[in-house]
Amino acid sequence: MKRLHSYILLCLFSFFAACDDKVEVSSLSRIQLVSAESILRPNQTTFFYARGYDKDGNRLDKIDVEWSSSDPNIADISSSGEVIAMIEGATEISASSNGISASKEIAVSNTRRKILSEMFTSST
Repeated sequence: MKRLHSYILLCLFSFFAACDDKVEVSSLSRIQLVSAESILRPNQTTFFYARGYDKDGNRLDKIDVEWSSSDPNIADISSSGEVIAMIEGATEISASSNGISASKEIAVSNTRRKILSEMFTSST
């Protein structure tokens, strides 16, 4: 009986030792930028969010990105993704992480938003 008990304990120990609680993290393959606004007025703010996807198209829970603006004089972006429009013009907001990046153009204008929105959508 003692041998059976030892054998069962050995089997259980082997089973639990073989279990690995590490979860393989999918690697980032693509970034998608999301924002509520693509046309801002000077001094207006909005937030940009970065969504990460793996090579199979599965959305990753959280990614850390570095934000940048191609022209911070037109619109600048903080490390938390908050964009503040400064002066009229167009600039690209970019996010990068582990060598993967994505960009989205925004416009800063005092012109009526509906006209600009139609111009942006009809040109694409």
